[in-house]
Amino acid sequence: KEKAEKAEAKARAANYSGKRSSGKKNKPEKRRKRRRRREKLEKGRVNPGEMFRTEQYSAWDGEGLPTHDKEGKPITQSQLKKLKKLQLAQDKLHKAYLQHISDLEIYFVWVLLSSGINAEYGEFQTLQHYI
Repeated sequence: KEKAEKAEAKARAANYSGKRSSGKKNKPEKRRKRRRRREKLEKGRVNPGEMFRTEQYSAWDGEGLPTHDKEGKPITQSQLKKLKKLQLAQDKLHKAYLQHISDLEIYFVWVLLSSGINAEYGEFQTLQHYI
């Protein structure tokens, strides 16, 4: 009987430790997901209309796409197609970033109002460093 009880206790202990280790495995995965989301939001800070306004190009169209390189040569159609694709991807990231900022602003106003603080615009501006 004692051997059976010891074996049973070992089995329960193994199951318990197995559950704990599975919980620990999820923490790094959650951190990776948060880090990826943070990096994605960070990339979204750049306005797609401004992303190509660098020294590489000398002229741009109304959408912010370059029309001429720094030497004054026109951008080829293939280059323009690649740049448009990059700009569309950046537009998607930027919209997600702006939505995140909007959600944060709404949350901060809610916190201020629910805490009884007078949520005037000046007081709200002091919370901008959290964004």
